[in-house]
Amino acid sequence: HFGATRFVLNFFLNYSNLVYEKLNRPTGYHEWAKLLTRLKKCQKYSWLKEVNSQTLQQSLKDLDNAFKKFFRKQAKYPRFKKKKSRQTFRVPQHIQLYIKGDNKKYGYIFVPKFREGIRVRVHRNLPEQFVIKNVTFKKTTTNKYYVSIVVETPGILLRSNSTEVLGIDLGIKHSVILSTGQKYSMPDLSKFEKRLKRLYRSLSKKQKGSRNREDARLRLARYIEKISNIKEDWIHKTTHKIVSENQVGKIAVENLNIKGMLRNHGLAKHIQQQSWYKFMTTLGYKAKRLGIELVKIDRFFASSQTCSICGYKNEEVKKLRIRKWTCPNCGTVHDRDINAAVNIAQYAQ
Repeated sequence: HFGATRFVLNFFLNYSNLVYEKLNRPTGYHEWAKLLTRLKKCQKYSWLKEVNSQTLQQSLKDLDNAFKKFFRKQAKYPRFKKKKSRQTFRVPQHIQLYIKGDNKKYGYIFVPKFREGIRVRVHRNLPEQFVIKNVTFKKTTTNKYYVSIVVETPGILLRSNSTEVLGIDLGIKHSVILSTGQKYSMPDLSKFEKRLKRLYRSLSKKQKGSRNREDARLRLARYIEKISNIKEDWIHKTTHKIVSENQVGKIAVENLNIKGMLRNHGLAKHIQQQSWYKFMTTLGYKAKRLGIELVKIDRFFASSQTCSICGYKNEEVKKLRIRKWTCPNCGTVHDRDINAAVNIAQYAQ
């Protein structure tokens, strides 16, 4: 299934490139789906019949979405999938989940074209009433297998009655600064850099196709996965703490131009380590669960330069080295980041 969906995506990405190059016209999902049906009738590609047909169609839909995002300038041009990279396939219907035992930690997933149920370990308790919409099987670069189950539930969305606003400023020295004065810092990842460089060098020296190269690739992939897990664990714990401990109606953040900020070569590395986009995405859906509105304010609002007490704008605070400053108008001493978070909350209010 992994190989077939990868082949279909690569085949039709190449087909789209050739058609555009020779005939100067775009292609889309409906044309690909018709061609896929004809492709499976050919003896050369008859092995595609062994795979669930809807799974192959989902691969085409993913490619179609990738092209749409590219034309909307939301992503780069679609790339060919490699066998050694992360593999996925999605099953949209006819799925059964059977969980055995009192502790509900183990079970089986039954999907079309698989002769037997796939044994799974359940990491999260499922709701009492749910309908499975689709499942996505994933194989990581470290050869670990996961399945994500999308379910529909008759859950009740909680609504916050509070009118208070929590402002959040995103930074580098401290990753997250709240208008309440709390600061959260992502674990220091610089200590992993030295070994990461050594593993990259070790991989580059190995002969292509050799067993030693595969071992080196796995060591590197496991180390990258470890760093990624540390970041993701911190993001989930921090966002959960923010939405559960602050009884507010709105959470306000700046609508940062992260892509533009990464062009600053002096700060690009530090900005990338903070994973601001991942943080805001996670915060958004966790806030929505509790009925809290996430507000993104104008990116050009001078939150750091404005005094949160009297509204005086101090142009000198543009310099990032200034961490504390005194307002020339009212004499209030400000912590740069906390003042910015308070201004964001006031602006959203």
